[in-house]
Amino acid sequence: LDLALPGGGDETLGGGFLSSLLLIFFSELGDKTFFIALMLATRQARSLVFTGTFGALAGMTVASVFLGRALHEVDGLLPEALHDFPLDDILAVVLLVYFGVTTLRDADQFAETAAEEKEEAEAEVLDLRDALGERRDEALALVLSTFSLVVAAEWGDKSFFATTALAAAFPPGGVVAGATAGHALATAMAVAGGSVLGRFASAKAVGYVGGSLFLLFAAATVGNLLSGGGGA
Repeated sequence: LDLALPGGGDETLGGGFLSSLLLIFFSELGDKTFFIALMLATRQARSLVFTGTFGALAGMTVASVFLGRALHEVDGLLPEALHDFPLDDILAVVLLVYFGVTTLRDADQFAETAAEEKEEAEAEVLDLRDALGERRDEALALVLSTFSLVVAAEWGDKSFFATTALAAAFPPGGVVAGATAGHALATAMAVAGGSVLGRFASAKAVGYVGGSLFLLFAAATVGNLLSGGGGA
């Protein structure tokens, strides 16, 4: 696979895979979903928490990629005079720039934002435990409840729309594979207790890296458009 960045190989599965893996991984660190998985794993079987969380995130990835590809196909429905107008790529650039700027702007407050996300997640986890009641030790009930909780938390989240933006400009197979891998890595870290993250990176560093990646891929997509390239 060609693992080129956008603009240097965006027609390949590798370009979509690498972009999606990096963006989703850094978007999920410190997110509400991350803390939901982390706190549930301290009280319940880690394998079941991972199954429910990852299953929900994988499903959301497919849904957001489907939305992105629908936007990509809109180009074919435009009047003939606008067929050369790369609506999907422009939308992808707008979303990537927005998330990049906001992530960098909030990087200094990343620790505080993460703390707020953790508080919200803790309240939702407590509600889940109450809802499970005496069924909290049943595997299927825990997996399904975790799945539902994560879907509710993830719908309309930054990573959801980031995946949509990438799917509008990259082959869907690479985006699904990369985003799913990114979610798997972040979820595994959360279920492991989040200690790996604390040993290797500060909260502020995660914010700066994530924001920079959004802007990097936005700039590369613009460069691809200016050079005459198009979306997948």
